[in-house]
Amino acid sequence: MRNSIKNILLLSACLSSSWAVAENGDQLQQVLYQCERGVSIPVTYLNTVGGAYAVLQVDGQQIPMSIAVSASGARYVSIDEGRNYSWHTKNDNGVLSWQPVGKPSESVVLFKECTTGTQMLAENTQ
Repeated sequence: MRNSIKNILLLSACLSSSWAVAENGDQLQQVLYQCERGVSIPVTYLNTVGGAYAVLQVDGQQIPMSIAVSASGARYVSIDEGRNYSWHTKNDNGVLSWQPVGKPSESVVLFKECTTGTQMLAENTQ
């Protein structure tokens, strides 16, 4: 799995378009979210026949995530069980949370009000 994540990141660094589609149908997309307090979160999404993944870059670290059940929008959770991050998106908005190990009711929102460039432009023109 680690080699797959490395390949994803390498491919994402080489792409300049919003969506790239491989011959096998896999899709790769890079999105930059602007969050509260001026924080930027680059995210690379990979949709494959086998599942959906996201790699977030936060505080100098890359956090590989896989899709999880969500009532609305898309929710990704850390693949690494020692780093309990959760990334929830809906439309052009995102929220990054962290959960202490073994304490599901104590989830902490790290960054909210994260929006893509498209969403930010729409808000600034209104």
